[in-house]
Amino acid sequence: MTDQSNAAGASTNATADKVTMTYTEFLDKSPMSLFLWFLVIGVCLAQILDGLDFQATTFAMPGIMRELKLNPAQGGLIPAVTNLGLAIGAIILPAISDRIGRKPVFQWILFAYTFGTFLSAIAHNFELLIVARFIAGLGLGAQFPICWAILAEYSPVRMRHIFIPLAPIFFAVGWIVAALLSIWLIPSYGWRTIYWVGILPSVMIFYVRRFIPESVRFLLARGKIEEAGKVTAELARKAGMSHVNLVPPPMAAGAVKLTFGQQVAVIRKLWAPVIVLVVFLLCSFVQTFGINSWLPTIYVRHGFRLIRSFQYTMIIFIVTPFAHLIAIWLQNQVNRKWALFILTVGGTVFFILFGLSFEYGWPVAVLIGFQIIQTLFAQGIPSILATLSSETFPTSVRTTGTGFVSGLGRLGAVFGPAILGLFLNYNTKISSIIYYFATPLFVAAILALFAFRFDPRGKALEQIGAANEKAAVAQAD
Repeated sequence: MTDQSNAAGASTNATADKVTMTYTEFLDKSPMSLFLWFLVIGVCLAQILDGLDFQATTFAMPGIMRELKLNPAQGGLIPAVTNLGLAIGAIILPAISDRIGRKPVFQWILFAYTFGTFLSAIAHNFELLIVARFIAGLGLGAQFPICWAILAEYSPVRMRHIFIPLAPIFFAVGWIVAALLSIWLIPSYGWRTIYWVGILPSVMIFYVRRFIPESVRFLLARGKIEEAGKVTAELARKAGMSHVNLVPPPMAAGAVKLTFGQQVAVIRKLWAPVIVLVVFLLCSFVQTFGINSWLPTIYVRHGFRLIRSFQYTMIIFIVTPFAHLIAIWLQNQVNRKWALFILTVGGTVFFILFGLSFEYGWPVAVLIGFQIIQTLFAQGIPSILATLSSETFPTSVRTTGTGFVSGLGRLGAVFGPAILGLFLNYNTKISSIIYYFATPLFVAAILALFAFRFDPRGKALEQIGAANEKAAVAQAD
């Protein structure tokens, strides 16, 4: 009897020693485990390949136009249809993710843009290339919202401001990789080689299947409590936290699968921040893609040799990832909306100085210096918008909401180059063009100060969602 009593007492003490956490509390407080490293590495690799594929056409274009005998109007349709696919993919596919899961849709989009890139590599005529780039665009556009959601839902609270911006950072790294590979491959092996390299994302499908489980928060939102518990227990084991007693969060018992109409109703409640996010991202993309797509042409029109214009543009590509790092640091130091305002004001000031450098013929070192500083401010804005988007929407509509924001914002990448092209066609001064491109973004930054009333730093996603819903109801009243 004594031995049995001792054993029972030891068992009771062992249970009492365990720390009780809900599944979401564990995720919010998780150490940087091997699983999180696999998650981050996988998403970063996917984004590098995403950025590589996005910029591949830029460097392949001269060879494409020569081999397929295209005129400039046809050539301009190729990136345009890619961006159209990006916008449609960002809106439609993430909405499916909120209904069937992050993991399966992530695998589908990896396949979509891999297949589109494969068709691009073998395209023997203009029509097939257009179809190929549209398919690739569907996958490319959907990947951002899905990656944001996965990173937001698995990141510890203390690291969310770092995890989510990894997507735009490594997307920008993909641009640099595309430039370097193009310089190495295309002159010797032809334009198709950059697309053959773009087929590498197919390997990522197996990586996702093997190392990335379905989002615990998605499972809880769908009422799949048992499955969520199994995933969380496995993550705790891998993190060396076997002492934790894991229990479902209180809200899990009442979780139901929302219809599409109910999802729209949830998003509609958040109309003010949603509109500001869309306008902000749209204006940011109009400015960024509008200026960058014409940058070599702008330099040449102001007397620089073509090779110099390529070199100066490459400098901006290299600086861009550092802009995202600055944004990561800043959005954890101050409220996200103030971080957006600071970056926008700084970017606007040096953007205007960049334009004045052309107008008054200032030394090239000054001109390039102003643009580098402007890039360090302005190019980090999408990182903060990505973080805010992922925090604004509750789990039940997270990818639908962020996809909606990303898709409509992505239209700026379509409008920006077209608008700037019209200005250049009418010989508008570059300083005047910059005023037109800088003003809308500055106005959006002011609107953001009023649209976002809650400081999300250090808060759980569920806490942020409840605060946003409360603010939306108060605003409606």
